[in-house]
Amino acid sequence: MKRLTLALIGAMAVCAPAQAQVMTFDMSKLSCGEYTALDPETSADFSAWMSGFFNQRAGSTSINLEGYRKNVASVRNWCASNPKANLMAGLQASVANAKAGADGPTEINVSQISCGDFLGADVDTQTLVASWTGGWFMSTKNLTVVDPRYVKRNAKVISEHCAKNKKEKLMSVIEKNWK
Repeated sequence: MKRLTLALIGAMAVCAPAQAQVMTFDMSKLSCGEYTALDPETSADFSAWMSGFFNQRAGSTSINLEGYRKNVASVRNWCASNPKANLMAGLQASVANAKAGADGPTEINVSQISCGDFLGADVDTQTLVASWTGGWFMSTKNLTVVDPRYVKRNAKVISEHCAKNKKEKLMSVIEKNWK
């Protein structure tokens, strides 16, 4: 399937450069130069967000962790050589030309994991999954504007809900609580 390329594309399509007052980013207008200028934490959150966004468009609910990390690195390298390019347009073109990838041993099918599974993961994986699913749900609404404050807020709300409802499916919790 196109999972590796989709994860790469999602990883590439990250926020506009952080500015002191501006906290929202329109992913459809972000340039590669703006993406590569993001601080590491914001870049990681929005790489995951965009991966979820593009995976939803492709009908996938899975994150291949190895492929995702390779794709993020590849996108960053491509963007370094194409700083004026529109990130989302580049990602969309990549998805259209993607070759099927192989599932990896650390693939997470977000539609299948419970809150307990989510909470049992390390903090970095929880952050990745929460940001990814945020992008996934925003794609269902065709929304490309992201506010990092809400990504963090939603991740916290989801974790708190999951702590009380460990058997509930994570996607269900996110669908009900993502704002």
